[in-house]
Amino acid sequence: MIEPIVARVSESDLKGDARKLYENFTSQGKSVPKWMQVMANCDDILVGFFALFKATMDDAPLPSLLKWKVANAVSKMNKCEFCVDVANSMLRQFGLDDAAIAAIEDEADEREKLAIAFAKDVTDKAYELDPAMMEQVKATFTDEELVELTAVVGLFNYINRFNDALGVLPG
Repeated sequence: MIEPIVARVSESDLKGDARKLYENFTSQGKSVPKWMQVMANCDDILVGFFALFKATMDDAPLPSLLKWKVANAVSKMNKCEFCVDVANSMLRQFGLDDAAIAAIEDEADEREKLAIAFAKDVTDKAYELDPAMMEQVKATFTDEELVELTAVVGLFNYINRFNDALGVLPG
């Protein structure tokens, strides 16, 4: 297993809310994700990111499945192996098999296709989004949904860069 370029922090080295996050995983018999162990080097970043992640990826106002499809597309675009692996795992929990995951964009409905196209454009060139696309996005998504969709894109661009820069790889 390839180790990240910074130390992974153990539960015994944490206090307060960061420790509670770890305990939430271990009490359910799950291992603490590698990205959390790395991010815990700065526990206030871990706690803040985890709160943002939870709020962004819950099931409202956009369905979680759509958010994970967007996360998958952003992570693939950024070539973040760890996040593609996580997104694929989450998509499997929604009942998608590997063939369905590979065909997400081909099999997407019009709303999903637009969300994924928007995510790709924001990831690639947020500074010059196509006005026609923005018009279509505004006609398809409520303001609340558009804020959340953009938050998913931003969240995964952040964690993609975080994981890649610090060598957090699958496995």
